[in-house]
Amino acid sequence: MADIKLTIVLLCSLTVLFFCLVSCKPQVETLSNNPEPQLQNMEADLEFSGLAPWINSDPFTLYELRGKVVLVDFWTYTCVNCIRTLPYLKEWHKKYSDLGLVIVGVHTPEFEFEKIFENVDRAVSDFGIEYAVAQDNDYQTWKVFDNRYWPAKYLLDKDGIVQYQHFGEGGYVETESAIRALLEEAGFNILEIPETSQAGDGGDQIASLNKNQTRELYAGTARNYKANFFYPPYVGNEEYFSDFRSSSWEKEISFEDPGDREEDRFYINGLWDREEEYLKHARETDNYSDYVSFRFSSSEVNAVLGTGSKPYKVIVTLEGEALDISEAGTDVQFSDEGESFIIVDRSMMFRLVELKSFQTRELKLSSNSQDFLIYSFTFGSDN
Repeated sequence: MADIKLTIVLLCSLTVLFFCLVSCKPQVETLSNNPEPQLQNMEADLEFSGLAPWINSDPFTLYELRGKVVLVDFWTYTCVNCIRTLPYLKEWHKKYSDLGLVIVGVHTPEFEFEKIFENVDRAVSDFGIEYAVAQDNDYQTWKVFDNRYWPAKYLLDKDGIVQYQHFGEGGYVETESAIRALLEEAGFNILEIPETSQAGDGGDQIASLNKNQTRELYAGTARNYKANFFYPPYVGNEEYFSDFRSSSWEKEISFEDPGDREEDRFYINGLWDREEEYLKHARETDNYSDYVSFRFSSSEVNAVLGTGSKPYKVIVTLEGEALDISEAGTDVQFSDEGESFIIVDRSMMFRLVELKSFQTRELKLSSNSQDFLIYSFTFGSDN
């Protein structure tokens, strides 16, 4: 009997532990794709809350848009998955904005620098966005929609009721079909507007996700210190965690690259500050001795980097060698000597590597600047 009781206690404990670990999953996520469109009716009294300032438009309410079809797009300007959806949003705005469709880009930040109006305003201009964009820095409208993802699209009918929603990339054909159906239901004539898309060469294009693709990597303590069995940490150096919850914890620490590489981790060498959202180079050097490095499996690598008092240079290499021009992302430059690098002059996502096929390679980023800030790395498998 005692053995049976002990077994029951152990099973209960393991069950509780499982649900505790699952509950540690981040409450917000960036999604590469969600192949199934999400259909849902939400209450008709949804309303924007706390949106300010606005770009490309004076402020307005959802109630004021009754009679029209509204597409609410939750995004943030360094989210690569959000960026990939922008060509479709811009095309829908161009095709249907005069026929009853109103697109609102609700910019809900993932990082603190994404709250700065000048950063968002410049990104909207750089991306060529002409529809209304409003900042949701306090997540008030995000909470109204009970949203959890970037990107996320909610399509409201003429009565202000959500009739369709989609999370992540993809679903472009289904989304446009839903837009057209709701516009027709609202009494708008769209018969002369072709349904074919120019944004993705006429198809339902989506960045494919190879099952072996490296996951998104985060540098800050907020994500790494909340890691568990189901969501392991992103940093591979043991010293990053050695003083966690210790009274001796200091943000500045000297890292030593262990040499061995595990998948889905990045490794640090040199003196760095561990901050909540990012990793910051903690000293000026003159020989690019301090770096981060990782093995990745993908065809595309991007980095969200921050800037400080002045622009700085970051050397980018693959297997310790300069990138070939055929491997370089659009933000990589080359010196006359063939050195591959980027100049970080603002906080944004930088496109580092664009390979012609899915490969496993080793990437290293190094800078002499004390302003070198690393937030995250994202990956793609288009090929």
